[in-house]
Amino acid sequence: MHREVAKEPFKIAPVINGGMVGIYDFVRKELGREPITDVYTIRLHPSSVAPTSSRAPEPERDPAWDIPWGDIPPEPIQPPLNWRERKAMDYLMAHGAEVRVDWYALKDYGHHTQQKLEERGFVQASSETDRRGHPDQIWLTKAGAKAMRDQRAHRDKYPCL
Repeated sequence: MHREVAKEPFKIAPVINGGMVGIYDFVRKELGREPITDVYTIRLHPSSVAPTSSRAPEPERDPAWDIPWGDIPPEPIQPPLNWRERKAMDYLMAHGAEVRVDWYALKDYGHHTQQKLEERGFVQASSETDRRGHPDQIWLTKAGAKAMRDQRAHRDKYPCL
């Protein structure tokens, strides 16, 4: 209710604290008239059909979202990748398996992330290093590509994750 209309602004507090029960009667009393005089329906698309009832239609439910949590199997990559590992794997997946990429092309990627992915068998690095000790090139192994494909298939099958 507009501040200038209410003579005593704190009169509405009991209605608000009471869960808005009686708000319509309160506003009618304060305004001295009916608060709602006209009701209109609009169509956003000219070719759409006007609603026949004031109740919104029930949305169609996707059965993939109605799976109980206990019925969803664990993700294929265990333990799950952290955000740095996932970012690196996504970048390497975009280039493909066994495609060598410059080590510095990966962002938020360091020795620790590389070591964790190498231990899983998902990436390999060249033996040549630069003056800072970083490998010249890194690439996704076939096992890493298969794991990422399985992970994506799992996410597609269970979109609620």
